[in-house]
Amino acid sequence: MKYVITLLLLSISLITVAQPVVYQGFEVDSAATPRGGMPFLSTFLQANLRKPVAAEAEGKGGRVILSAVIEPDGQPTDVKVVQAFRPDCGQEALRVFSRFRAWKPAYKNGKPVRQAVTIPVAFPANPPFRYENGANIAYYDAKLKVLPDSSDLAQYKQVTPLDANGLPAGDITTYERKGRVWKNVSTTPLIRKKIGDRTDEGIPIYSLGYRGAEGPYEGAVYQVGENGKLIRQTLSLDKGRSGYETVFHANGIVARKTTFGEDKNTVTVWYPNGQIESAGSMDRKNLLYGYTHDEVAAFWDSTGSQLVTNGSGAATYRQSAKSSIDSTRRTDFLERGRYVGGVKQGVWTGRYADGSYAYEEVYDNGVMKQGKSVSAGRDTIRYDRREQQPEFDGGMVKLGQFLGQNIKYPYEAQRAGIEGRVFVSFVVCTDGSLCDYEIVKSLSPDVDKEALRVVKAMSGKWTPGYRRGEAVRVKYSLPINFSLN
Repeated sequence: MKYVITLLLLSISLITVAQPVVYQGFEVDSAATPRGGMPFLSTFLQANLRKPVAAEAEGKGGRVILSAVIEPDGQPTDVKVVQAFRPDCGQEALRVFSRFRAWKPAYKNGKPVRQAVTIPVAFPANPPFRYENGANIAYYDAKLKVLPDSSDLAQYKQVTPLDANGLPAGDITTYERKGRVWKNVSTTPLIRKKIGDRTDEGIPIYSLGYRGAEGPYEGAVYQVGENGKLIRQTLSLDKGRSGYETVFHANGIVARKTTFGEDKNTVTVWYPNGQIESAGSMDRKNLLYGYTHDEVAAFWDSTGSQLVTNGSGAATYRQSAKSSIDSTRRTDFLERGRYVGGVKQGVWTGRYADGSYAYEEVYDNGVMKQGKSVSAGRDTIRYDRREQQPEFDGGMVKLGQFLGQNIKYPYEAQRAGIEGRVFVSFVVCTDGSLCDYEIVKSLSPDVDKEALRVVKAMSGKWTPGYRRGEAVRVKYSLPINFSLN
């Protein structure tokens, strides 16, 4: 019996020892490489790295060296920090690199084998800032010019609470120097608001951003799950003509990066494994929360096979969408078609996996010629325009006339010399009525009230927006001008 036990222990020991060999790059016939090459990995890393706020405050750049083993199935294992200029940056590099699972494994004698790799991860330098007690502290002179420290020139101080990842964590407080004392002069509240949407896992989503009483959101606006996971980050500048939007997968890596432009937005999309999906552009005027690019240079499937090269080839897009049968559920939305010369050509189709919605469109040199769509329980809709913006009956000229004839300048505001523009946002509903009114840029309480009254008086005088032949709700923002001249 003792002999049998000894043999059993010996066999277990031999099994434990006999792990596959880990080769070095020079020992294999073809080395492990990221699909698409190192530039694709570098792009992935730079898109996903979030410099820890303490490191960002210091402002210094540096390099982290990681080691890992690329397994025969292309998955990285045993990822370790070999060298880091800061421990927190080392952990961030480890987090991001571990999620990149789009590798071609090494081969030796015609078989995939394990291979050790060493990867440098760069963190660029950035302008430093003061970070104390969990807050970014900025100083300004009397002309609101940023100062490097709290010197005698500092007239104002702004305190912005941030969490360890750089996300807003509290109200912004502004102080003015009065002798040797800093006096609180204003507070910009951090607005956390539940929005009418959920993640694919059914978790409620909240918007998070700073918003004063007299304007729209200031700086970046975030969408986070109830569990604290970052879902979306948007920074809109110059009335949306510049800025960016980043959308994240459930595993925390970037799903889509959009850079806003004057006429077109450039878009890069990644699969959850880190493999790049596509690089292209979309028309800024699109209403569609669309997935397919209007123009595309390249497209890959999730295994790294390039399906569109130099703007030509077939593509299949897969995203999540609300079911047309039950808006509380989500389903896969698949869209297929060909690109020729970078634009859509021929027949494009889309369908929900649960069968609740489908469309078919015909394109010629990127221009849609005809289309049809059908939702569960409804007749087929035919259309010749993919989408149409909502419009006031009679167009912009009639809208201007309506405002001119109906605005009543508040008397007290005239006496006080108050003039300027009030921005009112609202939703144009599917029947042309208006709802969900909101003052996004204020002038004064009585002027705001008048602007809101006039906008509400326009309800029912709009043609709704259309998407694939079907009326849809569209958010609209309108400036109302109050001038004493």
